[in-house]
Amino acid sequence: MNAETLRDDEFNQFRSWLHRTAEISLSDAKKALVSDRLSKRLKHHDLTSYDDYFRLITQNTEAAELQIALDLLTTNGTYFFREPKHFDFLSKQVLPKVQVSKTFRLWSAASSTGEEPYSLAMTLADGLPRSPWEIIAFDTSTRVLKKARSGHYDMERIHNIPQL
Repeated sequence: MNAETLRDDEFNQFRSWLHRTAEISLSDAKKALVSDRLSKRLKHHDLTSYDDYFRLITQNTEAAELQIALDLLTTNGTYFFREPKHFDFLSKQVLPKVQVSKTFRLWSAASSTGEEPYSLAMTLADGLPRSPWEIIAFDTSTRVLKKARSGHYDMERIHNIPQL
């Protein structure tokens, strides 16, 4: 089976679907990325066009392939304390105003493999030592959430964690 090249109209279908599904915007420059990441799924299903694959994921009642496509099209780059100014703002501007008697809750969207919610947890543990807190972490990719749930990271991933 030879999959044909991803046509512009096919790319636009995937681009619109990804925006509707995960609010991820793809520029025209991402066409090669979409083609590359989905080509193996075309081969896997013995399909000859990206349009056929799009129909498969959008009209099939099995959600597994839809999730596979979503996982393939999301880029999950992250690391501990990825946006230092955000954590600085949280610890210096927000946490000093938190009422100790109430549970402080944060939602970490696009959590990827978990470094950002764990960074939030470190910041809250340091800034709210006597106050209850909770973090809800989410990502559209089930593949990266599995890694996040494990909470195990290679030692070389800790280089951005600030020293106390």
